[in-house]
Amino acid sequence: ARPLLSHALQTLEFGEIADSRLEGNYVDGEMFRLIEAAAACVRHSSAKRPKMGQVVRAFDNLATSDLTNGMKVGESEIFNSAQQSAEIRLFRRMAFGSQDYSTDFFSQTQNSLSSEGNQHENSRRE
Repeated sequence: ARPLLSHALQTLEFGEIADSRLEGNYVDGEMFRLIEAAAACVRHSSAKRPKMGQVVRAFDNLATSDLTNGMKVGESEIFNSAQQSAEIRLFRRMAFGSQDYSTDFFSQTQNSLSSEGNQHENSRRE
């Protein structure tokens, strides 16, 4: 859908997208706004998609800048997985500390629980 919508917005040719039952009877400006809203709603990044209220306002003749979120048509298709992976690793470090720390903490917890279980088992035998 994204390439078709992008092409229609760039060329202002709506025939492929418009419902054939309309037989070309539509206002070009309204069709443009509809296609612009559709393009915004199918962006690759969900964070860059407009909220439903923004789409409704756009159809209520408000400025369509609400829908762009600072993005141009086709820009959201650029996806940098290396950058996103780095951001995820940074978030994990912030949330859980270093990997070594979290591993040590898990090991210490396991050892502590194991020794408590052994002490409990030994006291039951006595």
